[in-house]
Amino acid sequence: MKKQWNRIKYVLGLCVLLLLLYSIGSIFNFIFCIILDIPYDSLAANIAEIIVHMASFIAVIAVGLKDQKKTFASVCFFKKVSGVVWGAAILCAIGYALFNFYFHFLFFSFAGEWNTEMGAIEGGFFFNLINLALIPAVAEEILFKGLVFTILKKYYSTITAVIIASLMFAVCHFSFLRIVPLFLLSCYTFWLYLRIGNLILPMLLHFTNNLLSFVLISEPFAYLGTFYAALALFVIGSYFLYKYSKAEQKAGNHKPPNKVLK
Repeated sequence: MKKQWNRIKYVLGLCVLLLLLYSIGSIFNFIFCIILDIPYDSLAANIAEIIVHMASFIAVIAVGLKDQKKTFASVCFFKKVSGVVWGAAILCAIGYALFNFYFHFLFFSFAGEWNTEMGAIEGGFFFNLINLALIPAVAEEILFKGLVFTILKKYYSTITAVIIASLMFAVCHFSFLRIVPLFLLSCYTFWLYLRIGNLILPMLLHFTNNLLSFVLISEPFAYLGTFYAALALFVIGSYFLYKYSKAEQKAGNHKPPNKVLK
C-alpha cells in the first residue's frame, strides 16, 4: 500500500512540477514584455509563450523518464495500423468534439450568456492552433499515457491506473466545469491507446477536440440535429475501431501496450 501511495504522490509531483514550470515561464514572459515594451499579443510574445509551453512539457517528461530509467520508445507505442482504423479514429474525433461542444454550449447558455471570446487566446488562428491544439494534444498524451500511466501500472491494475491518470489529466486543467468531459476524453483515448497500440490515435482525437473547441467558440450552435450527427459519427467510428482493431489483434499485427506493460 505504501509503495502504491508513493506512486500516486510521485505522478502528482510531476503534474505540480509541470504547472509550476509553466507558471514561472509565463511570469518571465510577462516581465519580458513589460521590460521591452512589447505588446502581449505580439508575434515575439506569442512565440515566447509557445516556447514556454513546450519547454515545460519537455522538462517534466525528461525528469520522469530519467527517474524511472526509461526511454521514450519504451513508454510510447506507435504501432502501424490500417487506413480503416485511421478513418474510424477521425470520425470518433469529430463526433466527440461536436458532442462535447454541444453540451458546453447548452450549459453556458443555460447558466448565462455565451461569451464568444471566453476561450480565445490572442495571436490569431496559427498561435491558437499551436498553443491550444497541437502542443497539448502531443505533450499531454505522452505525459499521461506514456509516463504517468506507465508508472502507475507497476502497482495498479490497468483500469485503476487509467482512472487515476485520467483524473489527474482532468484536474490539471483547473476547470471545474470541464472535469467530467476531460475525464471522459482521457478514458476514451486510453481505450484507443491500450486496444490499438498507437499513441498517435489519441493525439489525433485530442487535437481534433481542441481544434474544434476554439474554432467553434465564435460560431456557437445548439441544433438537435448536431447532437444526433455527432453521436452517429462517434458510434460509427467506435464500432469500426473495435471491429478492425480486434481483427488486427487476431492477425497478430500488433501487441497493445496493456499486454506489453504487464
